Amino acid sequence: MSLAAVANPIEWQTYKQQNGIKVSYKKHETGILEINASVLVKNAKASDFMALLSDTDNAANWLENVKSVTLMERLSPSETLVYTHFNSPWPVSDRDLVSYSCYHALDEHKTELQIKSQPYAKAEVSGVVRIKDLTAYWRLEQQQSNLLVSHQAYADPSGSIPHWLSNKVSLKSVYKTLQALREQLTNNQFSRANTSSIPGDC
Repeated sequence: MSLAAVANPIEWQTYKQQNGIKVSYKKHETGILEINASVLVKNAKASDFMALLSDTDNAANWLENVKSVTLMERLSPSETLVYTHFNSPWPVSDRDLVSYSCYHALDEHKTELQIKSQPYAKAEVSGVVRIKDLTAYWRLEQQQSNLLVSHQAYADPSGSIPHWLSNKVSLKSVYKTLQALREQLTNNQFSRANTSSIPGDC
């Protein structure tokens, strides 16, 4: 690595900034993109977003390319173990993810849900490729009556998908997810019946 590369770390580049949603990316040495995105949701609170996340039956209505989400175990009031099944277009095999998440406060107005893959917490499913390397977060910042939702993620899709294709799909998926997320929160299109995480220690 050159000294110039060390002195100038890779900058985020804008993929799309439209309708109050911004999606940026930077490329890792693996060739896989790390994605950073944000959307401002009017008249919403962090507890609304956490309730939306907990409504797993509704997940496919806003999480792009997600077939189903299952809460495997609530480890504590702030921690969960979750199984997610992703749809993939033919001839690509579906993907799945086992993830550990922990919800904690960053300051008086900001909370964060950290997410990390736990690929060996559940037996692999035949015909489905397990995502083994994922780190992500949802950061929630209260701005008076509005909620700024920021999302950052890096995931190796595993298997034989070329990086240019998985990167393209990931960027489009994040943008569509934030569009649907804002719609869900704005129009209260989710159930609050399930127990949602509350801030704890991570």
